[in-house]
Amino acid sequence: MNIIAYITIGALSLGIFSQIKTNTSVRDTQTPKYEVLKTFDQFEIRKYPEMIMASASLGNGTYSDLSSKGFRTVASYIFGNNDAEKKISMTSPVVSTVGKDIKMSFIMPSEYEIEQLPNPNNKNVKIQLVKEKTLAVIGFSGFANDSDIKEHSNNLKILLKKSGIENTGQVFFYGYNPPYQLLNRTNEIAIEIIQYEK
Repeated sequence: MNIIAYITIGALSLGIFSQIKTNTSVRDTQTPKYEVLKTFDQFEIRKYPEMIMASASLGNGTYSDLSSKGFRTVASYIFGNNDAEKKISMTSPVVSTVGKDIKMSFIMPSEYEIEQLPNPNNKNVKIQLVKEKTLAVIGFSGFANDSDIKEHSNNLKILLKKSGIENTGQVFFYGYNPPYQLLNRTNEIAIEIIQYEK
């Protein structure tokens, strides 16, 4: 076996190990505890509790154009760009409000009350208490782009209309994985339900 083969095998082994470690780390990341109200063939209705979010409004544009900027802006807050220079644990998913204006939000760990969180140094980052929501959610895999988000949003809206479920039309994109994770990626589209009874 020549040196190039050894290097190739070593690089592949390192890459596989890295992805396995990333998958384990993602599984250990805190996610919000929701209640599944009903499961349909292609989507489900979930009730999410009240939660605290750190959010940045990104203005008019596309998810693909603004997501990296939004992620960096909000991530800087939890990495210590706040008045206490405090680091806050990452949670999952990262929530993007999709529409005319894009907003990106990180869910704060459940052990915090809003008054315990430090103030952002960046005036574009806001800490907000978000009321409980009932959402219709549909999932898909891979690396998400604007086309995927539009396709699955439209599909979910059609399914909700067929099921007679009233909704606000507000679309949220949930991204569960860091950009360097190549395998087992999870994405979801969520649309807020106006009223839902089991």
